[in-house]
Formats: sequence, structure tokens, C-alpha cells
Amino acid sequence: MTEGELRDLMARRESEHIERTRAFDKADKMGQAICAFANDLSGSGETGYLLLGVEDDGRISGRRLDENRFASLGGLKTDGNLLPPPAMSVEKFNLPEGDVVAISVFPSQYPPIRFHGQVWVRIGPRKSIATEEDIRILTERRIVAGLRDEERPCPSAKLDDLDMNLFKGIYLPQAIDAMVIEEDDRPAIEQMAALRFYSLEKDCPTNAGVLLFARHPERYIPSAYIQYVKFAGNDNAGDILQESVFRGPLVKVVQELDTFVKTGPGAMRPVPVSALREAQVAEYPSWALRELILNAIIHRDYFFGNAPIKFYEYDAGRIEISNPGGLFGRVNPQNFPRASDYRNPLIAEALKMLGFVNKFNRGIAKVCADLEANGNLPPDFDINKLTEFRVTVVASKSGLIKRPSGQIKSESGPIKPSSGLIKRPSGQIKSESGPIKPSSGLIKSSSGQIKSSSGQINPDDLPLKKGRKYTPLEHDEAVLEVVRANPGIKREPIYLRVQSSIKSVYRSLKRLEMAKKVEFRGSNKTGGWYVCT
Repeated sequence: MTEGELRDLMARRESEHIERTRAFDKADKMGQAICAFANDLSGSGETGYLLLGVEDDGRISGRRLDENRFASLGGLKTDGNLLPPPAMSVEKFNLPEGDVVAISVFPSQYPPIRFHGQVWVRIGPRKSIATEEDIRILTERRIVAGLRDEERPCPSAKLDDLDMNLFKGIYLPQAIDAMVIEEDDRPAIEQMAALRFYSLEKDCPTNAGVLLFARHPERYIPSAYIQYVKFAGNDNAGDILQESVFRGPLVKVVQELDTFVKTGPGAMRPVPVSALREAQVAEYPSWALRELILNAIIHRDYFFGNAPIKFYEYDAGRIEISNPGGLFGRVNPQNFPRASDYRNPLIAEALKMLGFVNKFNRGIAKVCADLEANGNLPPDFDINKLTEFRVTVVASKSGLIKRPSGQIKSESGPIKPSSGLIKRPSGQIKSESGPIKPSSGLIKSSSGQIKSSSGQINPDDLPLKKGRKYTPLEHDEAVLEVVRANPGIKREPIYLRVQSSIKSVYRSLKRLEMAKKVEFRGSNKTGGWYVCT
């Protein structure tokens, strides 16, 4: 877009294809506008323009936009709040009167697009939440445009084959705004059809519906399972030491895999290094393995042959994860991993809704960072096969070596166990003077929320977490590292990781926010802390 074209758009009145706002930081308002433009309810096929830094009368507001805030605008497409991600571009203009950002949004071929679980449409110069009739029109337009494999009906499956409790009790509350659900009195199959998990025309689930919610999806899609094998040695000729098969609806399988990785290949193991200190070590960082498996689930070709996703671990010190289907769409060996495309966007969208995917198009960068922090080599991607995608991860060799006998040694020799601490067969830790009691009444849930045995408690009432003492600068750096490693984290989990007081974490976050090193994104209820980009 040229400056002349921009000024021409600014001079026009707000319409079905133009919206202006003076603010650069109204994420919800911007998300709603992008969603409405992408849905293109009128079917005009024209690009929609969201102009930031412009007053209602077309004058430039005079504000300046720093580079960190401009970079965050690019995340509107990939932060997972707009699903499926729309096609859009973001351009910044440094004009004498002030900065202007032009966001160009292209009509989606596969509407409806949702923002925070709601469908927004534009009627003239105004945007609003779509009615049921609006959603029906958008859905029919997608059907006419053609269906991907995951959207095609699966005629051999029936409604009774689906676990509707998973859909209504787990998926729907996370995918759709609670107010919308409360006002929606349609039958469950119509709700599933609106989300592309059921075909009303064929009266059967779609392939995506089968993969996500069917009790036995492999009966209809034979390759719909994950095979884990641990081999002795360095190749498949070695003895099989362990074998597991993960079958069932993906809504359950991803939860099982998450637990399996954390307690198996990616488990942190305490190793005593002195009488008073233990080191937590892992051959593979669990988050990186989990992300690579999720990528295999999202990007695999479920309709090419009958091979499963293979999750192979070799006792010699490496893991291979492979899935049928090579690079897809606009992704090729020259632009991988910078570019992204989705063979199964419905599956990707569902896993994002369930909280297993944080942001789109950033997983591989985070995997590489986690592996480096754990002392592993970078992942080795085999991307030249047409029918298979494979990644290999080598175990960390950061000074700790596991001997065949199970004895742990460092490079300088055996590590002596911590004196006075005895691990009972039951797993209870005892000292020479008796059992060590756990912290009474406090429970950490899987989401990181702190609860007491009697219910939820105020984090500010939590006792001081005994741990190392920090200077304010050291404490700020520790909090910054936790936020960098866990984008979207809330304040309470930071407190648990840094091992200081909740008030100290609050003060550090305020200092880092003022220094523009971290920022809070989203609502108070669902948002979290991110490193400024």
C-alpha cells in the first residue's frame, strides 16, 4: 500500500470495508473487526481495512507507535484468538502528523471465523455478533468453496459413536463464549455442525469429529493412533524395552500423551550433588517433546496409508517422531520453518481451544530454545521426503551420564547420595529423624492454580516460599526468564517457579512492565504475561 492509497482510505467514510480507530492497543476491538472483515457476510470478496491511529473524522490522531507495540500487532493473526487464522497483512506508516497502521484483511474461503469463540460480521459501517442465520450463510459458503479431508463426512460413523460428554462438557465450554452457549438452544448435532464436526446433510460426523470425539476413531480412520516404542540400542533391531499405543478420541489422547511425556522420556529426575543440594536433570525437555508430538498430530495426513504417528525412543540416547505426510501447502524445504501452513486446521483449532497449543507458527522456535536450555543439540528435521515428516532429538549430554547399572556419574566421578535422606520403597522421603511432612493443605492443580483442601484461596494469603534470597535485580531477571520460557503465564505460577513471595513477584512484574520488558496481554481472567517483542 502506498501513502497515497492510505490517505485515500482515510478520507473515505467508515463502511462495510473500512474501520478507523485512534488507539493502537485495543486488542479486543481489533480482533472483532478483523473477524468481521474476514467473514465478509455480504460475499463481496473485497479486502477490509482496519486503520489504527486515525480519528473518526479521518484525521491522524498524532500518536507515535513504538516498535515493540507494532511487532505485537502481527501476533493478532497467530495468537490463537482468531480461528481459523485469517489472511491479513500489517503495514506501518510514519507520517509527519503521526503514525498510522493499516491492517488489510482478506475474505476467508472457509468461514465462519471466530474471535474468542464468537462469530463477528459487518453490516455497513457497524460490526456485530452474527445471528444464527448469518452463521448458516457463512457455513453454506464454506461448503460451496469445497471441503478439506478433515471436513468431509465420515458416512460409516454415526452420532452414537461419538462421546458427546467430551463435546458438551470439555470442548464446547472452551471453544464458545459462555454467554453464547447459554443463549443457544439448538440440539447438540447442530452445534457440532456449526463447528464443522458434523454433517447435517449426510447425518454423520465429519472426519474431524471422528478424530476428536469418537470412542474408537481407528475403526473409521485406521491410522488414527500413536505408537510409542522404546528400543535397546541405537536402531529398530534392538530388543523392545517398552511399548504403548495411544488410541481413542484426540481430546483424551493428547491429555494422556502430556502425562506420559512428563513422567516418562521428559521426566525431571533429582540427582544429589552434595549433602544439601539436588540437581533436577532430564534427558529431554518435556515441553519440547510434547510440542513435537502435537505438531505430528496437527500436520499428519490421516488419509495416506494406514501408518500411525511413530514415537520411537532409543536407549542409546535419541528420540524419533515421524508422521505420514510431508511438508504441506506453501511450506517447502527452502522456507521451513519460517513459513507455516495447515493440513488439518480444524484439528489445530481444537487443540488450541483445549489449551494444548499456545500460539500458532512459533512452536519450532520454542522447541529449539528449550532443547538448547536443557543442553540438547538442535532438533534434526528430515523434510525432504514426500510421504513422511521426521524429527530426531538427541539426549542431553550436559555432564550427567546414566550408567547401565543405573548409577549416576558426573564427568568428575560418582555423585554421592545426600547424607541423611532416605527414599522409601513407597516413595516417601524420610530423614534420619523421621518423615518429612509435605506442605499441609496446599494443592497445585495442573493449570498452576493454587488451592487449599477446603477450596480456592487468595494467592496473596500464601506463605513465603522458602528458597534462595535475591537482590531486586536478580529477582527481576529470574521472573523475566520464567516469563520468557512460559509465554502467557499468570502471576501465581511465576511465584512457584521463582520460589519467593507473591508480593515480590508482583513488584518485579511492575518494574519489568515499566521497563517495557514484559507486558500483560488479554483479559484479567484469561490473559497472561509475555516478553515484549
